[in-house]
Amino acid sequence: MSHSPVTVILFDIDGTLLDLKGAGRRAFVRSIQAVFGWPDDIRYVSFAGNTDLNVLAQVMAAHGRELVETDALRFFRHLPGEMDRALAEPGGDRIIYPGVRDLLERLAALPEVVLALVTGNIEACARLKLREFNLHNHFVLGAFGNEHADRGRIAGLALDRALAALPRGRSVRARYLVGDTPFDIAAARSIGAVSIAVATGSFSIAQLHAAGADHVLPDLGDTGQVLRLLGLG
Repeated sequence: MSHSPVTVILFDIDGTLLDLKGAGRRAFVRSIQAVFGWPDDIRYVSFAGNTDLNVLAQVMAAHGRELVETDALRFFRHLPGEMDRALAEPGGDRIIYPGVRDLLERLAALPEVVLALVTGNIEACARLKLREFNLHNHFVLGAFGNEHADRGRIAGLALDRALAALPRGRSVRARYLVGDTPFDIAAARSIGAVSIAVATGSFSIAQLHAAGADHVLPDLGDTGQVLRLLGLG
């Protein structure tokens, strides 16, 4: 059995792999109405780099309430159904970003690579989003936006799970986090990972450089270049 070192690669979803043109926001708005009875378009909330738990806390604060566990559990039980309905609606020109499918297929085929998710979505919604483009089977491991409000803590959970899943005798050669926001870059730094930032979300190449990314790309379209950055090309 090979005991060659493993490369752990953590991926964000929204703005990094795909764009569902507001389906997640619509699901959140409808869930707020259904669970709490509040008509609220939540325009004051930015989802870029945010976590579902933190978004919910922001909404509760805007309505003069502190987020408690029972409210979070009620809300996150309801949210996946609304997400499923939002994704079933026609229109919106939803997209998978250039190179994403090829890159994930190449990485998933490498025995020395472990893939995991670091996402602000709760797990059920993350799986629904990935399933839209048949990407869900590439990710067995991950950490999610209902587990902590802070993306850095979520990245730490994802890394811990990836390390715990390694076969006995395997060590880690390198760790990377691929995302599209300064929050992803900070999360990578917090777990000692190399950050690869893509300008497919709402932040420009200049902004991602300014946030301290180790590498910045316009997108993941050049598979060979990405593999070289990951030390796999």
